[in-house]
Amino acid sequence: MEQEIFEVTEKLAYIGTHDPEGAERLKRLLDRKDALGAGNVYGERFTDRQFSLVFEPLLAAAFGRARILEALAEQGETVSVLSERLGMEKKRVFDHLKELVRKNLVETAGHRDREAIFRRKKV
Repeated sequence: MEQEIFEVTEKLAYIGTHDPEGAERLKRLLDRKDALGAGNVYGERFTDRQFSLVFEPLLAAAFGRARILEALAEQGETVSVLSERLGMEKKRVFDHLKELVRKNLVETAGHRDREAIFRRKKV
């Protein structure tokens, strides 16, 4: 259990270096864990397992996006290159990139061999 908490804390810190807003949202959700476990006005409660089923995929997705942002810090890359470098499926990389574009953190910077080149947006 302690190991899990330490791992979550480390991942949140890593996410925070690349996407502070995303890390803050996850921290707020984590802070509400006890309140969700206590129940709402209808007596409905989140068990630890139910909370994990919601929180862990959100944390994993945010961590994956942070890894992509880190990889794009120096230069733009294509989905194929990012997929290979990060050991992620192309579809997952593309889905993360779509979300990062939506959040205005990444932009397209041209094309290489008919593949879009994505780069971290300059702030």
